[in-house]
Amino acid sequence: SEWPADGPKILWKAKVGMGFSAIVVANGRAYTQGNTRDVDTIFCFDANNGTSLWKHTYAAPLDPKYYEGGTSATPTVDGDRVYTVSKRGLIHCLNAADGKVVWATNLMAGLQVKMPTWGFAGSALIEGDLVILNLGGAGTALDKRTGKVVWTSGLEEAGYSTPVPVEIAGERAVLLALQEAVAAVKVKDGKALWRFPWKTQYDVNADDTLLGGTKVLVSS
Repeated sequence: SEWPADGPKILWKAKVGMGFSAIVVANGRAYTQGNTRDVDTIFCFDANNGTSLWKHTYAAPLDPKYYEGGTSATPTVDGDRVYTVSKRGLIHCLNAADGKVVWATNLMAGLQVKMPTWGFAGSALIEGDLVILNLGGAGTALDKRTGKVVWTSGLEEAGYSTPVPVEIAGERAVLLALQEAVAAVKVKDGKALWRFPWKTQYDVNADDTLLGGTKVLVSS
């Protein structure tokens, strides 16, 4: 009913640098990412004992802006692949077993999309063969096997949350918190099903939308 005087027993701990990525656990492994000295590192640990299994690094600025900076998005695991999103739009697909790069693409450079004030923060959502990203005016989809763009929705700044999957009248869709609105778009082609204005201070739409039956809760 209460913790010991010195707190709960620590099973293991590791330094992962500065950032706000959560930890995702799949198949006995724990994945996260952080920034140290302007280098992003994607980490894979044994979830049971903290043994470092692999790391993947790339140059990336800390980008502090009224906060500490560092990574924002949480890795996504899909089968034997790990997908990550950097603050500046670099998307990685890594082999979950050893961290080797399957593909990587810089969507800021490739699509010329605008980066939100505090960088891209939404994690990748896997829908079938697509990677859905909150990037661009109302989302972007990549082929999860190759990283090639399947559809995109303009160059405007994105919101900061992760796409949320939903089915609307038999149509597979995702909910996206955009810069100044919340929208539902079709998974297959990115076409909008509806859009609801949602203006927030400093354009910080960072909360994921919540589903309850046929209702959607939007908050900020």
